[in-house]
Amino acid sequence: MKKKGFLVTIASPSGGGKSTICREILKLNNSFTYSISWTTRPLRGEEIDGKDYFFTDVEDFKKKIKADYFLEYAKVHGNYYGTSKEYINQRIADELVVLLDIDVQGVQLIKKQNYPVVSIFILPPDVDILRQRLKARGTDAKDTVKIRMANSLKEIEYIGDYDYLVINDDLKQAIDEVDCILSAEMNRVSRYVNPIEQFLKR
Repeated sequence: MKKKGFLVTIASPSGGGKSTICREILKLNNSFTYSISWTTRPLRGEEIDGKDYFFTDVEDFKKKIKADYFLEYAKVHGNYYGTSKEYINQRIADELVVLLDIDVQGVQLIKKQNYPVVSIFILPPDVDILRQRLKARGTDAKDTVKIRMANSLKEIEYIGDYDYLVINDDLKQAIDEVDCILSAEMNRVSRYVNPIEQFLKR
């Protein structure tokens, strides 16, 4: 039966595992798609412009802000990140479940606009494991790790604003739990387009 698309925000503190979980979830259902955000930070490792992020400079990003281009945007760790309204709306119109890997600030901005969204927060089992994961990434200097850790502790205070909380202790289990949440959300009666009429036409 025909179903409506919808937006899902997946947030976590840095090192919480949201990006890994998003990548694995996308492999499970062809109705899932990934929202590619804009950012002013430089590419890392093997990242590809237009696949991992749309990379731009600060001047262009600020022009887009003035043009009301973003559904949400935020400055995080010294760099800007933003989500295109047009990009999200088009994929929802295509009946897709759009996964948005996002920080806490972005989720708050989306909620303030009363934009319909399913929000999931990913959390490591305890603060020591979070600290270990941040250090183990090996992509940031010591001072940056300290900043990310301090910001992470602030972000955790917003857990109560989310629809779902998933503890990422065992990665496979965390992926399964997110998949179950999405499956349940996809089968809400409100997601179906005229289900009775669709059924009777068969």
